[in-house]
Formats: sequence, structure tokens, C-alpha cells
Amino acid sequence: MNTLKEHLAFLLPLIALLVGLESVLWIQRALSMREAQLSKNYTIAIVSQQALNLEFIRQNVRSSVSLDRIKPDALLEKLQQNISPNSLSNLKKNLPFFYSLKLQHFPTSDELQRIHDRLLKIPGVSRVEVFSKTHDQEYRLLLLLEQSTWIFASLVGVLSILLLIKQVSVWNLQYSKRIEIMELLGAPMRIKNGFLFRLALIDSILASVGVLLGSLYLSAQSKFQSIVGTLEIQNTLFIWHEDFAIFLGASLSVSLACVWVVVVQRRTT
Repeated sequence: MNTLKEHLAFLLPLIALLVGLESVLWIQRALSMREAQLSKNYTIAIVSQQALNLEFIRQNVRSSVSLDRIKPDALLEKLQQNISPNSLSNLKKNLPFFYSLKLQHFPTSDELQRIHDRLLKIPGVSRVEVFSKTHDQEYRLLLLLEQSTWIFASLVGVLSILLLIKQVSVWNLQYSKRIEIMELLGAPMRIKNGFLFRLALIDSILASVGVLLGSLYLSAQSKFQSIVGTLEIQNTLFIWHEDFAIFLGASLSVSLACVWVVVVQRRTT
């Protein structure tokens, strides 16, 4: 029972499940950091015929963080060589106010459209530029990456669980005589099936340690660091103590649940 082949038949699906889980964790952290970075750099341009302030803007857009006035001095300096001082003075008086608005978070496409509509309803606001095309490209790319990872991890998880249940069933058949003898002797379920739960416990620990070491090795590679740098992610994607706790908890829950399913099925047949 303790042969390498028998352990690998249980370990490989469990490792595949944990790799899928780690992929989801890394993508979620990367997206969270990237969204924070995009939110920091993303601004909405507002053109208004009257002065605005942040408190007034927040009454319409609660996610507003800052409102900075944009001074058109650089543009006026270029124009002063071509127009008279009086014309330049009149132009300054008639120029609207230009503002740059920042938000607390990176908005979705629907949120951005609602913000655009609300800002346009503010008295005096004549134009709002949300740079929707650039924003939509960034957001849809992030969304596609997140959904693809979840789909991949879900498929791997389902297949892994099916393989784990099958392997536990094989163990159960191999030792059916031993279990029947213990049943005749009146042994409780925790004793006659205890070896199955012990195997699941040991393999869960081995799988968690293996994926942890693999993740640590991958995160230290130069190519991985290059990708992280390209995404402008400053924080680390791999938090070993947190990830190990997640690995161990997930592997124990799944493997013990699979053993329990097989044990219950055997009792009902």
C-alpha cells in the first residue's frame, strides 16, 4: 500500500489541483495590484464653465478621491506669440475650467458609463472625457485573464477530484477483505477505514510541500521576475506562509472528503 506507485496515483491529481489553486491566487493578486496601479494613473478630464470642488463632485460620484485643476498656461504661452495681449486677456476670461478627477478604484465599463452620465448632469459641465477606449481595452484584458484562469482551475479541480475518488476506490477494493474482517470483529468506522484517512493526510502534506517548493523555485526565476516587472507589480505574488496554509487546508479538505465519499458509498452498497 505504501509503494511509490500508489502514492503517485493520489499525489499527482492533488498536486494538479493545488497548482490550479496557486494559479488563481497569483492571478487574483496580480489583478488586484494591477488594478490599483491603473486606478492610481487613471484620470477623468472635466471641462466646466464654473468652478468645481471635490465635495460637490462626491455628491454625484462617491468614488472620487481627488479633483485637480488643470491650468492651460502652456497652451496660452504658445498663443501669445500669435495674438495681441488684449485678445489673450479676453481668451483667458472666456476659457472654461479644466479638471482632472481621480477615483478610489479602477471602474468597470458600466461604472464608467454611469460616472460619465452623472458628471454631465452637473450644472456648468460641458464635457467629460473618460478615455473609454483605452480603459475598455485594459479592463477587458484583465477580465479575460481572470475568467480564463478560473475556468482552467475549475476544470483541473473537477478532474483531480474524480481521479482522487477513483484512487481511493481502488485502495478500498485492494483492502476489502481486511475491511470485511474488521467489520465482522465489530471495529468502528474510524478504525477499519483509518488507514485511508492516514494516507490522505500524508499525501496532502507531501503535495502541499511539493507545490510550495515548486512555487518558490518558479518565483525566483529571472523570466518570472521579468514578467512581474513588465506588469509593474511591486509587491510579491508569492507569500509562502499564506500560500502553504491555503495549500494544506485545501488539500486536506479535498482528500479527506474524497475518502469520506468512498467510505459512505461502500456502506450504502
